[in-house]
Amino acid sequence: MNIKYVISYLGLAPFLYLILDGYFFGYLDIIFIMNISIYMACIIFTFIGAYNWDFKKDNFILELYGFLPSLFSMIILILNSVGFDKIILLNCLVLAFLTQLIIDLYITLREVFPMRYYIRLRIPITTSLCLSLVMLSKLI
Repeated sequence: MNIKYVISYLGLAPFLYLILDGYFFGYLDIIFIMNISIYMACIIFTFIGAYNWDFKKDNFILELYGFLPSLFSMIILILNSVGFDKIILLNCLVLAFLTQLIIDLYITLREVFPMRYYIRLRIPITTSLCLSLVMLSKLI
């Protein structure tokens, strides 16, 4: 198995721990759980967007599309730091992940990216991540 797949699936482990702690253990403060969830989701969202950067191709639209998750994540982090409602921010991240998955799947179907990557990695991980974020948003 490719190391990228292992690392990608391991990226869900912190979310699983936060869910378990938030619902069962209670060691961590709920606000801390929400903040960490937002931070980690923004990091993942930025990495997924960076996957679209291809410096060998001179495609402005694809480069802009690869940059937008970084911009969106920065806006989410700023809103979180000024006290914006964390549930709304988590739901915005879920919507952003799903929108990006649908657009990326469309691009994949046009044979820009390999399809196997989506079947084994993006669809299950994005779905699991979105479900995790929804479960975490229900803690408050």
